[in-house]
Amino acid sequence: MSDYNRSPIVNPIPTSILLIFFGIILVEAFLIFGFGGPLGKTETTIERLTLVQNYGVPPNLATWMFETGNFSIDYVSRFIVYPFINLSGLSVVFAAVLLLALGKMVGEFFSSFSVILIWLLSTFFAAFFYSISATDEQILVGSFPGVYGFVGAYTFVSWITLRLAEKKNQSQAFALIVTLMSVQLLFSFLFGTGELWIADFAGFVIGFVLSFFLSPGGIKTVLSILRN
Repeated sequence: MSDYNRSPIVNPIPTSILLIFFGIILVEAFLIFGFGGPLGKTETTIERLTLVQNYGVPPNLATWMFETGNFSIDYVSRFIVYPFINLSGLSVVFAAVLLLALGKMVGEFFSSFSVILIWLLSTFFAAFFYSISATDEQILVGSFPGVYGFVGAYTFVSWITLRLAEKKNQSQAFALIVTLMSVQLLFSFLFGTGELWIADFAGFVIGFVLSFFLSPGGIKTVLSILRN
């Protein structure tokens, strides 16, 4: 329980977060420098679209897999690989900044194993829920579902910290996700970004729920805090 009360200190970014970060950056570097960089934009764009087609998660994929019983590695791997493929360099920048900022804070409370598990399960189930829920034809790729998983973990830590401090307005712990989802839905309405918000919100929910079990002391400690 004391892990929730410790004062923030300046810590290096956890190794687990750096591994995820470099995985995202390496794919982008491969696309940029492997296909001519700024002078080879056409080739880079074509290769990015190829990666999206080969490793992205399209709507109805999960439903089709269950209906046909086809769980080959080619399809299952999409649910794990897709967060390392982004639609643009700008998406990589935003995702990387959020990943490092949130990952550092989350990594101060969760073990390296827990951080990796939050990333893997958040991205996997975010893609699953997107695949069975989305009604458009947009293929899911991008790091944001995993980042939102860390938003969920950060929200959990903030909420528990406020509860331990006996703050009355514990709802402020959810201010970040409300702000992010509001912006996301606004962009979806204004610029037609589709239903990718489904995966992002699912990533948040999965990250938040997992935190009950992966936080220091596990579910028993969390329940003890909530009962007090």
